Amino acid sequence: MPRTIIKTSAYVLRCQRMGETSRLATLYTQDLGKLKVTARGARRIQSKFGAALELMAEVQAVCYLRKTRDLQTLSECDVLKPPPVLSADLERFALGSAACELIDRLTIEGEPNARLYQCLSGVLRGLEEVASEQVESLFWYYELKVLDALGYSPELRQCVVCRRELVGPWLWFSAAQGGGICAACERGSGMRLPGESLYFLADLQALKGYSKETLPQAPARRGEIRAALRAFLDYHGSGRGRLRSLDFLESLRRDTPALRS
Repeated sequence: MPRTIIKTSAYVLRCQRMGETSRLATLYTQDLGKLKVTARGARRIQSKFGAALELMAEVQAVCYLRKTRDLQTLSECDVLKPPPVLSADLERFALGSAACELIDRLTIEGEPNARLYQCLSGVLRGLEEVASEQVESLFWYYELKVLDALGYSPELRQCVVCRRELVGPWLWFSAAQGGGICAACERGSGMRLPGESLYFLADLQALKGYSKETLPQAPARRGEIRAALRAFLDYHGSGRGRLRSLDFLESLRRDTPALRS
């Protein structure tokens, strides 16, 4: 059976044990999109893979591909960028894990998307750099850019029913209908949230890029924004958008007063 050898940069989305000595890894590659690979002998002390298969690391991978297989073989793997240093901050680490999990959940193998690769690269770098009050804004920005790259961008400026500008102290948001709904058109199908929360998301969505100077701080009321984005991802991901990393973060927030805002 013929096989192809490819060399590509990739991010490690997930890695788990496989048998006694090997690992099963999910990579998001620049050239092939998502790729599931076996790294034989990766759990041995003197493994040639070393620490290259750590979550959130950017690597240069050499793989043997067979079109008839869902699971490919990882031959070589070298670190291009080590994982961001997030372990000392549980919120940043959980959001970094969620960023990888989101790509894993919402993509299928063999469909490259350069914008998704850039989104993942940007959020992992940003989680190391931005101020603590900007961390959640950065993740929301990432979620919106991922949705846009996949063709599911929510409408946040105009009512999805009447197409008028969304204005008012209270508005609604419907994952099923694709975005914001004005008070006149709301028929009980969406979640109610402050108008300022929807305006905040609309401004984030409009950003062409960000820096520590331009990324806004997350507003004081964050629960509605979290709920709206999670509902949208879950709906358009056909249930795959529910992220365990965010569930873990929510449990931390319940138990840690400093994270409850």
